[in-house]
Amino acid sequence: GAGNSRTDYRWHTFLSSTVVTLNCKQQNDRFTVNDEQIGNVDLTYPIGLLITDEVYLAGGNSANNPNYYLHTGNGYWTMTPARMNGVSNINTIHSSGRASSGQSHGEYGIRPVINLKPNSLNTGDGTASNPYRIE
Repeated sequence: GAGNSRTDYRWHTFLSSTVVTLNCKQQNDRFTVNDEQIGNVDLTYPIGLLITDEVYLAGGNSANNPNYYLHTGNGYWTMTPARMNGVSNINTIHSSGRASSGQSHGEYGIRPVINLKPNSLNTGDGTASNPYRIE
């Protein structure tokens, strides 16, 4: 869409009709820091924001849901666009745990994501007495 035409992005309809995967088919869309074999080497730091697909795969959807690990009790942004209709809307996670969209000037927090290489958590079992250690 262009101008004042409303443009909705995929997430509004995918909950019931799309198989969600985090596999990226195009190498130039795989952001990496220094791995030219796997990705595009366009990242300076391996950090970003969650995308709505990751929230959905973790248990988030358009209903209130406090029972998945990405629910914090606080609202936060994803980096997934929702729609454009004169003002941009970004997908958010509401304090109740439901995924929805909010206008880009709304008040939400952020949840950064740090991408780790495979096998970087070889030490520890995740418990308080033996936490994972990044190697």
